[in-house]
Amino acid sequence: MRFIILSISFFFSLNQTKEKIILKTHSGDSVIISKDIIYFNQRPISKTIEGIVYSSKYNRLIEQHSSILLFLEIDDRPNFNTLKAFKVTNKKAIELTECVYNDRSQGIGPSPFTDMDNDGKLEFGGFDLTEFYGAKDSIYYNPSKYFEINNGSVVLDSTLTKKMDIKVNGIYLKKPLDKEGNCCIVIKKTTKKSSR
Repeated sequence: MRFIILSISFFFSLNQTKEKIILKTHSGDSVIISKDIIYFNQRPISKTIEGIVYSSKYNRLIEQHSSILLFLEIDDRPNFNTLKAFKVTNKKAIELTECVYNDRSQGIGPSPFTDMDNDGKLEFGGFDLTEFYGAKDSIYYNPSKYFEINNGSVVLDSTLTKKMDIKVNGIYLKKPLDKEGNCCIVIKKTTKKSSR
């Protein structure tokens, strides 16, 4: 029995050491994520980041206007996973935002880091899971949040957010919380209009 426990402990520690993301900047600097810490040229520049999905295809660097942006997927079960965006320097990783993302496996899509609204900028974001509402003619309003990568930073894309909220909910609500401050208020279901 002791051998089995030691074997399991060794297996888990071996798997933990294999969890590493290695990324390179255009200038050849390395950004490594290992043991839930971000390193710049092997110097730690972040606190511990819980829930990193090391195997995610969305973990990446985007360099723009002399800025290095790092995106990491975070496991947020039972909700959809999120993306954390950081501005990286040789001394620190500054968290810019964290938001849920949609793709074919997580909601309605489209995938992160695509030009979703044809404005020439890459966007990411989406809708999270919502609770089912018991009445057939009503639903809980499901707010979205979309960001765009613009001039070396990450900014809220309010136009895309509003457009997607209308597409999914039928309306856009600037303040979707109920009287107690919980998400979200109940709205009438809209009938889908057929496209001609």
